[in-house]
Amino acid sequence: MTITDPAPWEDLFTRTVDEQPVQFVRPADTDRPVWAVYEAAVYAGSVAAESDGGRPLWRVQGSREAHRDLDDAIRALRRPSSWTRERE
Repeated sequence: MTITDPAPWEDLFTRTVDEQPVQFVRPADTDRPVWAVYEAAVYAGSVAAESDGGRPLWRVQGSREAHRDLDDAIRALRRPSSWTRERE
């Protein structure tokens, strides 16, 4: 896997984030760099990579957040739904 272009990454792969295995599944109807994220067989959300010539920008679907590191995007998916209100 290259860090600069995640588009050719596998459709199904596992990555360890904070000592927890995370499964990534690209929907069958696309070849875009978008993956559904599962932890312990439970859907956590989706992430999409945007390439700008350097390291990809990982967008957390359903929020306005973007992260340069895929692990940080996964950590954002792990937050409880009340996190935004509590932070304010």
